[in-house]
Amino acid sequence: MSTDSRRGQRIARGRGRFARGLAITLGALAVVGGAAAASSLAQGPRATQIQQDPEAAVAQSGSRVIFTANESLAEIDEADVTVEPATDFTLDAAGRTVGVRFPTALDADTTYTVTIDGVRGLGGGPASTLTTSFTTPKARVLMLERDAAGDDRIVSRTVGADTDDTVFSAAQIDDFRATSAYLIATTVDGGVMHVTVIDRASGATHEIPLPGPGTVTGLQVSERGQLYGFTFTDANLSAAGGRENVLFTGSLASADAPVPVVVGGSEPSIDRWRFVPETSSLLLNSFDGDLTLVDRQNPDGEVSSFGTALGIEGVARSTYTALIDRFEEGFVELDLATGEQRVLSEVQFDRDALLGHIQPLPSGDTLRSYAMLEDGIPTTSRIVIASPEGDAREIAATRDTDVLQQVCASPSAQYIALIVSDATGPAYDGGVQSLPERIETRIYDGDTGDEVATWPGFDISWCEVGPW
Repeated sequence: MSTDSRRGQRIARGRGRFARGLAITLGALAVVGGAAAASSLAQGPRATQIQQDPEAAVAQSGSRVIFTANESLAEIDEADVTVEPATDFTLDAAGRTVGVRFPTALDADTTYTVTIDGVRGLGGGPASTLTTSFTTPKARVLMLERDAAGDDRIVSRTVGADTDDTVFSAAQIDDFRATSAYLIATTVDGGVMHVTVIDRASGATHEIPLPGPGTVTGLQVSERGQLYGFTFTDANLSAAGGRENVLFTGSLASADAPVPVVVGGSEPSIDRWRFVPETSSLLLNSFDGDLTLVDRQNPDGEVSSFGTALGIEGVARSTYTALIDRFEEGFVELDLATGEQRVLSEVQFDRDALLGHIQPLPSGDTLRSYAMLEDGIPTTSRIVIASPEGDAREIAATRDTDVLQQVCASPSAQYIALIVSDATGPAYDGGVQSLPERIETRIYDGDTGDEVATWPGFDISWCEVGPW
């Protein structure tokens, strides 16, 4: 047999072995692929991606847990969803995505588990369960500490920790407010007020140009749109004219001059005002008592009038409900969408009491302080969480020498803050919006009433406004 013939036979045998090997490999892959497909069909849909932001969830309402599945899903009912610990949620699902939204902020330092049972593919098949757990961070706040002998500073503190970090300092800080992205502070230098914005991520700063020499008060911010607002009064205000408590707003991201709020063709003097959470609207209460709702993004649009009021106590986070002090009805919950209102009931104590502070909570309850009266004279204060019907649960009480300046709640009302000064302490600190020099903030657990921290300073970032 020739060499060429033997070589041809070897080549033929090699080709045969290769063909058989390829067939075996393809068969194995087909088996594996079929097994995988069968396994997938047997298991039902599974999550390929889960998105959540625990830090944002404790700071603001509207956070989401988003599941993305490996296939389009059949309709899911809210009854199939459980959240532990139990908290309110809404459900939105489309295609391969399922979103669980929390309309109110979540508690800090808490592990949440979200479970969706009975999840099926759009084409049918077995059901599966999608689940995830996440732990929210400890509660963090910003506070203002004034120092008569040195620079004032805005500090960052964490519930459960003893340390603090200086975020911003200046010779004289009058007020500040903060969003997740920015901090805005009013300062005084040589008798002249300034408004400074600090980017919390980069530390970069820019100054907001004021309408002229004057005084800035009522500083507030809005997380939605990263906005700020303040009332401005001219330094040369006189009987002849000038701006008095005119509201100006602007973007925290911009160094442009703020824009005055115009109602009915004029710039009204505003006593109290609030950003309406999750909207572009402003709720205004003028010195004449007029209560109006204005859309900042459409200043020429229709203005909603809600009659007259003595004041605005706040707008509940994640709601469209404002707490208003009316001339005749007293304190009412006002639905800004419909104009409907509900009168709040008083809390009954074992002795005479005088309502001091009241703030709306996302749950529909209110945080209140009452001064206990002895022979008609206010003594200590009791701080309670009250239902609209007047049922109350006591959280804390002040001490004999305390003067209660303000009460505030964390975004989820997990913690309650009492800002108190010492009645026997030194005089006022001499700021534009002055407060006693000896002042501190006490933090209480909103469920147990236990005091969990006491810090020097005030103006805690949980409050919509300062204590003035």
